[in-house]
Amino acid sequence: MPPGPDTPLSSKLAVLLSRKRGADGKTPSVRVIAAATAETPGGKPAMTHQVVNDLLNGVKANPTVAQLRGLARAFDCPVAYLLPGYNGLTSLAVYEEHQDAREALRLVHDLGQAGAAELLEAAREIRSRHGHSDLAVPEVPESLPPATEPPRPGRRRRLSFTEAAERAVSDLEGT
Repeated sequence: MPPGPDTPLSSKLAVLLSRKRGADGKTPSVRVIAAATAETPGGKPAMTHQVVNDLLNGVKANPTVAQLRGLARAFDCPVAYLLPGYNGLTSLAVYEEHQDAREALRLVHDLGQAGAAELLEAAREIRSRHGHSDLAVPEVPESLPPATEPPRPGRRRRLSFTEAAERAVSDLEGT
């Protein structure tokens, strides 16, 4: 796969994070993501929540190999997607998940451009037979439409003197 335009790691992680919404529509916290980087459930995470936060915000852009593997586990994506230049999450997922796809690519290896063109034409024909007429498959599979994230409970913001006075008057008048 030829390298594509260099998409920053933080942008790739933002895409993956938006695809990881829970049933309640909320994205997982950085602590939950950090815990999911562990090799085994409940094991030692590959990175701290602060490192995850720095990677998500673009403060840190060069994680170690162990951290990349941990992020791939946490976001359920191929490690190669997190590398510079590899933006085709769809094709990388197919390559990792399907032995037959790897075999097809191996067989085309020494056939050159003509072999790749024939494989592409055959794939388009197969898609057409299966009722998939749209040949434009996105680089990143479309996720469910994003649900609006409800506000998280927390402390109310501190009111200005004027706002506090208005609220007091409102409370006293019962409005």
